[in-house]
Amino acid sequence: MPRRTESRRKRSRRDAGLRAEVSELVATLRAYAVQETVGPLRGLGRYLAFGLIGAVLVSSAIILATLAAVRALQTTTSVFGANWSFVPHLVGAAVLVVAIATLMRAIRPSRSAVRNSGVDLEPEPHDV
Repeated sequence: MPRRTESRRKRSRRDAGLRAEVSELVATLRAYAVQETVGPLRGLGRYLAFGLIGAVLVSSAIILATLAAVRALQTTTSVFGANWSFVPHLVGAAVLVVAIATLMRAIRPSRSAVRNSGVDLEPEPHDV
């Protein structure tokens, strides 16, 4: 009988050591998962927040500058009288269209940049 209790003690020590290693492994994996997911997501959230704030501020500034230009054209020039009062608004709209086109061109990547990145823009035709 003493041999059985001795082997049980060894087995229980081994099981306790194995349990400790498994719990340590689980804790390490959990910490690694949090480090690799939560940290980058926080950084991404910060990046998006600053981007949205910047976009709102820049678009507001462009709209207010256009309104200021329209108002300046209306008040400082006498050319745009009763029949031509719509022209400053058309000029302001044209300025906004040019600003939007310029910003969209700056945002869209060039074909050479896409070509160098390895992304295929045009799918290959499939044989039927």
